Amino acid sequence: MAGRRGLRWLLRHDPGLAASRRAARVAVVATVAFMLTRYGLGSPTIAVYAVFGAIGFGVLSQVVGTPRERTRTLAACFVAGSVLVTLGTLLAGSTAAATIGMLVVGVVVAFLPTGGPRAAGVASGLQLLYILPSFPPYAPETLPGRLLGLAIGMGLLAIADRVLWPPRPIESYACRAAAAARAIADLVDAATTGVGDLPTRRAVAEHADGRLKLLATPWEERPTGPGAEDRGLAHLGAALRAVRGRVEVLIAGDTENAGDAPAECVNPDVRAPLAATAASLRRTADALTGHGPPPEVADVDAARAAYTALRLAALASVGDSEEAIARTRAAVAVGQILSAARVAVQAARIVVDPRGRARTPAPGDLAWWTTASTPLLWWRRIRAHLSPRSVYLQNAVRLGVGLALARFVAGELDLSHGLWVLLATLTLMRTSVMTTRATLLPAIVGTTAGAVLAAGLLALVGQETVVYAVLFPVLCVAAVGAGQVFGMIAGQASFTLLVAVLFAQLAPAGPSLAGARVLDVVVGAVIGIGVGAAVWPAGGHGEMRRDAARCLLASADLITAMAAWLSGAGARDEVARRLATADHRMLLFEATFLQYRAERGGRHENDVDWFTVLGVVHRVVRAARSALDDPAEPDAVSPWPDLVEQLRRDAGVLAEGYRGVARALQADRDPATDPAALLGLPADFLDRALVAITAAPGRREHPREALWLVYAWGRLGWLADDLAVLGAVLAPAAGRRRALAA
Repeated sequence: MAGRRGLRWLLRHDPGLAASRRAARVAVVATVAFMLTRYGLGSPTIAVYAVFGAIGFGVLSQVVGTPRERTRTLAACFVAGSVLVTLGTLLAGSTAAATIGMLVVGVVVAFLPTGGPRAAGVASGLQLLYILPSFPPYAPETLPGRLLGLAIGMGLLAIADRVLWPPRPIESYACRAAAAARAIADLVDAATTGVGDLPTRRAVAEHADGRLKLLATPWEERPTGPGAEDRGLAHLGAALRAVRGRVEVLIAGDTENAGDAPAECVNPDVRAPLAATAASLRRTADALTGHGPPPEVADVDAARAAYTALRLAALASVGDSEEAIARTRAAVAVGQILSAARVAVQAARIVVDPRGRARTPAPGDLAWWTTASTPLLWWRRIRAHLSPRSVYLQNAVRLGVGLALARFVAGELDLSHGLWVLLATLTLMRTSVMTTRATLLPAIVGTTAGAVLAAGLLALVGQETVVYAVLFPVLCVAAVGAGQVFGMIAGQASFTLLVAVLFAQLAPAGPSLAGARVLDVVVGAVIGIGVGAAVWPAGGHGEMRRDAARCLLASADLITAMAAWLSGAGARDEVARRLATADHRMLLFEATFLQYRAERGGRHENDVDWFTVLGVVHRVVRAARSALDDPAEPDAVSPWPDLVEQLRRDAGVLAEGYRGVARALQADRDPATDPAALLGLPADFLDRALVAITAAPGRREHPREALWLVYAWGRLGWLADDLAVLGAVLAPAAGRRRALAA
C-alpha cells in the first residue's frame, strides 16, 4: 500500500516518469564511464572528462528531437566540444588568456538559442567543456586523455539514449498541425453542407487551433529555428489559424443572415471553393503524417480562379441590394480563406520535403527562404539578432561577462576548485536579476546542506574508496532527479554530495572539500547577481513595450504600403521591403515574448495582454504576404479614382490607429480606452465601402477592378477588427494601472 502511494506521489511530481528515467539513464552512463576509466584504465584525467561528458549533456543539457536527431546532436556536440576542450586546455596557463577565452566562448555559445530548441538545449553542456579544462594545472600533454574521456562519456550517453529507457516521444508540431488541418476541414464541411454537428466541430477546431500556439507547445517542439522546416511549420500554423478565423467569420455572418435557418452557409456560391479548401487541408494532414503526398498549390489556385470567375460574373449581373452586400461580405472571407489555404499548402510542401527546394521560385511563392540554402538561413537569423534589442544577444553578453568575471576572480584569488565558481554562475544566472535573485537562497541552502552531509561522510569514511564507489551511482540518480522532482534545494544538496564522492575517488579529500564547495557557490552566485544587475537587469520584461511598439509602427508602415500597392499607386517592391522590416521586428518581439513568459516575477498585474498584441502583428504581416502571393496584379488605372482615394484614406486612418497604440506603449501611458476612438473609422466602414463599390457606375463593365477593391477593403477590414481588439485589451490594462495607482 505504501509503495503504491509512493508511486502515485512520484507520478504526480514526475509525469510519465520522465525525470526518473533520465536520472537512471545518466546514472548508469556516468557510473560505467567512471568505473571503466578510473579503475579499469587507472586514469583520473580520463575519468573526470568521461563523467562530465555524461553530466554535461545528460544533466546540464536537454538533447531533444527524434532518436536520430538526438544522436546527430550529440555527435555535433562532441566535435564542437573537442574544440572547446582543446582551446580551454591551451589557454589554462594564463588567467588573462583563459578569461578572454571565457568571454568569447561564453558569448558565442550562449548565442546558440537563436538556432531554436535543439541548439538552445545543449548550450550549457558546451559551456562546461570550456570551463572544465581552463583551470590549472596547465597540462597540454593530457589533452589526448581528456578527449578520450569525453569520447567515452558522450559515446556511452548516445548509446544509452537509444537503448536504455529512452525518452518518450513528444507529439511534434507537425502532428499538431495535421490534427488542426483535419479539424478545420471538418468544420468547413459542416459549415457548407450542414453534415455533422456544427457546434461540436467548432469546439474541436478551436481546441486544435489553440494547440498551435507557441505557448501551448512544449518548448522543445516549438518551430523557432532558422531552418526551412521550422519556418515552414511556423507559416503552416499561422495559416491554419487564419483559415479557422475566417471560417468563423463566415459562419457568424451567414448565421446572422439566415435567422432561424439551419446553421450552415446559406450562400451557395461559397460551397465549391470551401469544399476545395477542405480537400486541400485533408491532403495536407495526410502528408504531414506520412500517409500521402502533399497537395499541389495548383489545386488551390484553380479553386481561387474558379471562384474569382464566379464573383466576376456575379458583380456583372447582381443588382444593388442587401443580398449583394451580404454575398460580397462573404466573398471577402472566402477570398481570405483561399489565400490562407494556399500558404498552408506551400508551407506543408516545404515541411514534408525541406531539402527538395532547389527549384526556380514559382510566381507568388511563399517567401524568399523557400529556395535559400541552410547556411544562408542561419546567417540571416544570426544577423537579425545581432542587435542590442535582441534578448538573445543580451543574454549572451550577460552570461559571457558573468563567466569571464568568475574565471578572473577564481584565478586571481587562486580558489581551490575554481571550476565550481563558474558552474555556480552558469547554473544560477537567469535572464533577469529578479529571477536570478529568486534562485540564490535555494541554491545556497541546498549547497550548505549538501556540504554538511559531505563533510560528515568524508570524515566518517576517510580514504575507503570502495564506499564512495558504491555510493556514486545512488548519488548520480539523486543528483539528476532530485532537482526536477523535489526542487532546487534537494538538487543542489545532492549534486554537492555527488561532487564530494567523485573527487574523493580521484585524490585524497577531507571535510574541507565541502566547505570549499559552499564558498565557490557563494562567490559564483554573487558574481551572477552583480552582473545580472548591471547588464540588462529587466530581462524580457524590459523589452516588451519597446518591441511591441516597434512592431506596431512597422505594421502601420506595412499597411500604408500595402494599400498603396493594392490601389495601383505603389510599388510591389516597397511592400516587400516593409514586409521584411516587419518580419524582423516580429522575430525580435516573439523572442522577447517567449523569454518574458518564462521569467519568474516578470509578469505584473498591470501588463498588457502581449500575446494578443503579438497575434495582431502576425495577422498584419500575413495580410500583406497574402496580398503579395495573389497571382493577380492591381491595375495601374482604376475607373473609380474617388474609391481608390477613399481606400488610401481609410488605410491611412487605420495605420495612424496602429501608430497611436505604438506611441502610447513607447510613452508608457494609457492609450484611448474607447476602441472606436482608437480606431478612427466607423465600425461599419467595410459595409459602407462595399455599398459604394456595388453602387459605382460602370461596375458591370469593370467587374475585375471592382472585385480587386472588394478584396483590398476586405484586408483593411480584417486589420480594422484587430485594431479594435487592441483597444479592448489595452483598456483593461489602463484600468488596472489606475486602480493600482488609486
